[in-house]
Amino acid sequence: MQMECDLVVIGSGAAGLTAALAAAAGGLRVIVVEADALIGGATALSEGMIWAPNSKAARMLPDAPGEAEEASSALAYLEATAGAAFDADRARAYIEAAPQVLAFLEAASGLTFTLNRSSRDYYPDEPGATLGRRALNPDPFDARALGRDLFARIRPPLDTMMIWGGMSIASRDLADFLEAGRNTRAALRVARHFARHARDRLTGWPRGARLGNGNAIVARLAAAAARAGVDIRTDWPAARLRLVEGSVRGISGPHGEILAAKGVVLASGGLNAHPTARSAFIGSTPHLAIPASSPVVSLRELVEGSGALIETNVSQPVLWAPGSMVPSEAGRAGPWPHFGDRAKPGAICVGPDGRRFANEATMYHDFVPAMIAATRGHPDGPHCWLLCDHNAIRRYGLGPVGPFPVRLAPYVAARYLRSGPTLADLAGEIGVPAGQLEQTVARFNGFALKGGDPDFGRGSNSYDLVNGDPRHRPNPSLGPLAAPPFHAIRLIPADIGAFIGLRVDRHARALSPDGQAVPGLWAAGNAASPLTSGSYPAAGLTIGTAAIFGWIAARNALSGANP
Repeated sequence: MQMECDLVVIGSGAAGLTAALAAAAGGLRVIVVEADALIGGATALSEGMIWAPNSKAARMLPDAPGEAEEASSALAYLEATAGAAFDADRARAYIEAAPQVLAFLEAASGLTFTLNRSSRDYYPDEPGATLGRRALNPDPFDARALGRDLFARIRPPLDTMMIWGGMSIASRDLADFLEAGRNTRAALRVARHFARHARDRLTGWPRGARLGNGNAIVARLAAAAARAGVDIRTDWPAARLRLVEGSVRGISGPHGEILAAKGVVLASGGLNAHPTARSAFIGSTPHLAIPASSPVVSLRELVEGSGALIETNVSQPVLWAPGSMVPSEAGRAGPWPHFGDRAKPGAICVGPDGRRFANEATMYHDFVPAMIAATRGHPDGPHCWLLCDHNAIRRYGLGPVGPFPVRLAPYVAARYLRSGPTLADLAGEIGVPAGQLEQTVARFNGFALKGGDPDFGRGSNSYDLVNGDPRHRPNPSLGPLAAPPFHAIRLIPADIGAFIGLRVDRHARALSPDGQAVPGLWAAGNAASPLTSGSYPAAGLTIGTAAIFGWIAARNALSGANP
């Protein structure tokens, strides 16, 4: 079967849907193809945060700097925290377009964001770092506005990120769920969430109609794209780019051919979507892919013959995060990325030798390489144990194990959560030397009581403190492990996205090895090389670059600047 359009977009996450919506708003006929059976890609599984300097909300803050000053500050921060191949021109394009893209998304789809006032740029001591000025969370969305057919096509969050038969928790509501056991107002708000979810399910919405996080982004954009006439085709894997006299003019796949007069926006998962291609760059390090790869053609095969260059000069090939795999016996199964639990008082991480090896509260992308280095050559592969005492797990939870009143027994029975009445008993459960573990905890406890960590500096910067408990003293990130029983979860290296993609310019145009634009081909999201060359300096930078360069690609296609 052969179809025709002006622009074809490969991938239906934030990059693809933003590109499709922007192109359709400009009058182009657009087809989106998605290899998966559901719409949303990795965006649908994410928290949905977006890093956008100079947003309208940030400019309304009482102490907001001027627009030029903030743009300069944001650029300085990206440059200070990027890898060796930092592209300042692309970074400027990102910062310049960010407020325009937020305004476009709101006007075209109703998608709005709220400034996250507690989100700290990940390297707070670097030039230009800010607190609560650049990261925004998507506002929840009532999926009943989608209609049942489109709602059923939206990829749900990870099973481990949902509770009570499919209820997802928006980031803005997480504090209430953590406080529900000790705060009456929080408990009442949580009760309202449960009541609404129950009503939704009883009225035919199987996983509830209140969507948050990345699901809210995907649902809003998909609905707006459909209204704008975008044809979104799922179960449609692209196999090859179609070339006409050296220009990209469509794609082919097992379902036929799509001819595109303007060309193709590549907005797929890139390297991370293909297991063989991913392992070629990561090597033999055993790790967990979040989201899991799918059987699609590799990025290299897809662009073969087009002249597009895959950029491999990055400090890290993927965006790392420590992860764990929850077994089905625990009641909900699947991968869990451990972002903030390592920073809570009463928790530490130890290697198989029973020793600490890093600042547990450090940014997740940096923690995994430290874990790999500390356990290199171990027969069980790279791993560590995230430990806490009973007070900590009941107060903060641990990974997917929620705080009180969530029951621990199912996780213990599934041997996902290991527990012991003493540290020595826990050491036997997790296979680390008991004497060494006791020494490690005793040393850490002494530091925690004094509020400092001379071994690894945990709790010494504002990023660590923001992820701790601000009410805990003397240090929000440091608390002793003193109340038995003791608990542990095994962590392994995981990734939440690729850092290997096509080399692109500030217009999102794919580039050849000699730096020339490949006619008719744009790339955004994880299909494009990372803005910061393999580092990850801020929450929301992944979806930020996806949406912003998806919009930039569409605008460039509309202008006819890449014929």
